[in-house]
Amino acid sequence: MIQIKSISILFITFSLFLAACNSEQARKPTAPTETKLEKAPHFEVTTIEGKTVSLQQSMDENKPTVVYFTASWCPICAKNWPVLTEVYPEYKDRLNLVAIGIDPTDTEEVMRNLSKEKGFTFPITKGHPEIMLDFGVKAQATTVGINRDGEIQFQKNKMALSAEEYRTLFDELLN
Repeated sequence: MIQIKSISILFITFSLFLAACNSEQARKPTAPTETKLEKAPHFEVTTIEGKTVSLQQSMDENKPTVVYFTASWCPICAKNWPVLTEVYPEYKDRLNLVAIGIDPTDTEEVMRNLSKEKGFTFPITKGHPEIMLDFGVKAQATTVGINRDGEIQFQKNKMALSAEEYRTLFDELLN
């Protein structure tokens, strides 16, 4: 059983590495329409600072949630970190954001060192590949916006976004 789990983790890590090598492509965001939006899967994580973040907590606070799936070695993620560091403080009182590591080798120590080195202002976790799979996300550098009702309002895959693009997405969640 342990061998199967180890092989599965290695396969997921290798798949994520291959996905990182692909060109930057965007999946069209899921825009709110008259059709019912997909419910986000429940998640609960502990940040490297020891704070618990969960979908239920966000819904209880009546706040939208942004989940950013990241990896310490991801070149596209590295382009988004400074932008999230710039934009997050403007929105931290109105929405919850958490960067969830997707690589099981991104331990709490690895992510703490990365956060310190890069000066992150946003909450980040160690690697939780199972949460990425629960969301149906296939690659790092994916931003998922969840509205106050716990529904996925948008998903931006493998994209480096500008500060204005993040502000637009965050404002759409808030309105």
